[in-house]
Amino acid sequence: MNMRKDTKAAQEVRALDDFFDMLSNDTARACCGSKHVEVAHEQVAVQTLLITDDLFRNADIPTRQKYVNLVNSMKDSGGNVHIFSSMHVSGEQLAQSIGIAAILGFRLPDLEDIEM
Repeated sequence: MNMRKDTKAAQEVRALDDFFDMLSNDTARACCGSKHVEVAHEQVAVQTLLITDDLFRNADIPTRQKYVNLVNSMKDSGGNVHIFSSMHVSGEQLAQSIGIAAILGFRLPDLEDIEM
């Protein structure tokens, strides 16, 4: 069980590193924040979704349901989903980026113009 947990944590760290690399090298293929991720998802552009487990424990039920639906939709469409534990360093790093981010399969340069 510990080996499986370590593997999952290693995959999450790799995904977070990939996100930050993409954000540095090609900002039109990475986004963070709820609104930007939602718009990218609507355009079927999200390749990898990164989300903290804190969003699933949100006290506001409609907000929590929104994120659960997003994750389920990503999984149903075959996208990659990484749910980060707030107890892990990578989860803390993602929480600093508003708790949700995405690596896009193609560029969405107009996404930056949308106010959060």
